[in-house]
Amino acid sequence: MLIAHISDTHLTPPGQRLAGRIDSAAQLACAVRTIQALDVAPDCVLATGDLTDRGETEAYAVLRSTLAALPMPVYAIPGNHDRREAMRQAFGDCAWMPSKIGAPLCYEVRLGELVLIALDTLVEGEDHGMLGEAQLGWLEERLVAAAPRPVIVMLHHPPVDSGIAIMDSMKLIDCDRFGEIVSRHPNIERVLCGHLHRAMHVRWRGTVVSVPSSTVEQVQLTFAADAPLATLQEPPGLQLHYWAPGQGLVSHNVPIGDFAGPFFY
Repeated sequence: MLIAHISDTHLTPPGQRLAGRIDSAAQLACAVRTIQALDVAPDCVLATGDLTDRGETEAYAVLRSTLAALPMPVYAIPGNHDRREAMRQAFGDCAWMPSKIGAPLCYEVRLGELVLIALDTLVEGEDHGMLGEAQLGWLEERLVAAAPRPVIVMLHHPPVDSGIAIMDSMKLIDCDRFGEIVSRHPNIERVLCGHLHRAMHVRWRGTVVSVPSSTVEQVQLTFAADAPLATLQEPPGLQLHYWAPGQGLVSHNVPIGDFAGPFFY
């Protein structure tokens, strides 16, 4: 099982640029080409939120048309820049998308030996994330039902600090409750997140939290407590997660773009 993981694509309507300077659709198309160029095609693609920058219907249409070039299924969740009902409508033809208006966009999918549990941390109008007691209860039920199969949980907002103070101020606010549940289920192989706009891996609550680079731009890496939010045009990236039976999930950070090589030795 090979899983591609993209995040924070920040699509805008046609003719608009992200922050007035970045063609996020072209950046996503480049990510798609990077996935297409892999010598072994991933079994699926996970997109962990901030799919659009402002949640416009037209931006979701650009997202869907760009991702349509991928032959494998794409499973997506919202981030704080998304709009729940616009996303529900945009992915309404996907079997995994919950159809009930107003309900969280959380769902479960079997991925071979693995179980994917997708969570919705969107609090519309806010930068931070929250799951809420109802969704946390649903998560616990699904984890009990999934055991002993290995589980991947994906959500947009990381439940951990990164050391980048401005980003840590807008993380998952009910991370302690989420962490209590995660600690009770050792079959959680990985927690996959977005939001950070930087690649990060950290051990947490008996599992590992992984975040890929954004496909557009990266948050400045600074550990100064009073540093403002700033971004850099560092290389975009994605992650590949390879399920090795008997060993677990092996993760690789993959830069997005066209590079010289390969040079064989």
